[in-house]
Amino acid sequence: MAEARREEREVINRYLRVFDGGSNKFVGYLVDITPHGAMLQSKEAVEPEQRLTLRVELPEEFDPSRELVVEAQSVWDKKEENALFHHTGFEFHDVSPDDQDKIRRLMQVYKLEGLSH
Repeated sequence: MAEARREEREVINRYLRVFDGGSNKFVGYLVDITPHGAMLQSKEAVEPEQRLTLRVELPEEFDPSRELVVEAQSVWDKKEENALFHHTGFEFHDVSPDDQDKIRRLMQVYKLEGLSH
């Protein structure tokens, strides 16, 4: 699998919950993010090429809407041997300029210091 990442991802220092916007089913926790994609940690595998509307719950003090909603497609899913969780990479599609700004602000406000790439 070729890695075609356009910019480095920012590891997030909060457990932000992510839901499937269509079914409202819990998908996992946000691990890292860029304006172009994200990685989630979850107990369940997410098969590649699944299209989802991801809804990230945000703290009210970060954004009054309390959510970030993006269209995304799963690109890969892996679970290390003896690991409890799957990690799934998502590519975002058709992100509005407002949501791109929200993602950049999220990257800045919640970046995990010392672990950024």
